[in-house]
Amino acid sequence: MDMVVYLKLFWLIILGNVLMYSTTILVSHLWSKYYGYATFPLTMSDVVISIKVLIINMLVAVPGLLLLESGRIVFETNNHFVRDLLLLFFGFDLLMYGVHRLSHEIWPLNQIHDKHHEHAYFNSISLYVMEPMEAILFGALLTLAAGLFDFNLYSFVLFLIINWLLGVIGHLNSQSKNPPQFWGNYVFHKVHHQKGDFNFGFYTVLWDRVFGTFYWHGLTIKQDK
Repeated sequence: MDMVVYLKLFWLIILGNVLMYSTTILVSHLWSKYYGYATFPLTMSDVVISIKVLIINMLVAVPGLLLLESGRIVFETNNHFVRDLLLLFFGFDLLMYGVHRLSHEIWPLNQIHDKHHEHAYFNSISLYVMEPMEAILFGALLTLAAGLFDFNLYSFVLFLIINWLLGVIGHLNSQSKNPPQFWGNYVFHKVHHQKGDFNFGFYTVLWDRVFGTFYWHGLTIKQDK
């Protein structure tokens, strides 16, 4: 592919990220409004941080595009769609469980991650309120994974969408006290924001159950009107 194609891909990445950011705000706002939940106070500093993270989410694709252009990252399109999607989903679920847990236990990761935990419950941009270094790290891990394995392209794209979608769901306010059975839903993740030593899972509760960090009782409901 020539450089024009890669520039078009980069513009597509920009468009996709802006669309996901805008949709996150819209879905979170409408959800809280429909169910009558008060939201975590929105500050200008958080808005600025969320925009920085949005920009970083675009820029972290640049190394991957350069590696794709050089042939060091290769995607296939004809085989192993289901296998690669499952590998990405469960592999990153385990990997990010470990990274997330370390982000609460060791310096300097715990100081970097503290920003995200300022939100004891959520507002429309809570998903994007984090130290920019966390967005850079996740982008680097995605690039590394793509460099190590020749994933199916459609599996990779769908995984990115699932990652974003579950992130949106995980940062919706809720009064529900029904324990999650498999997916790490919004109540599961809100427990984590209120009790930071538990519920580290990104997509599922699987690894929290395996490693004894699953917590359910004692949820504090703070955001009722």
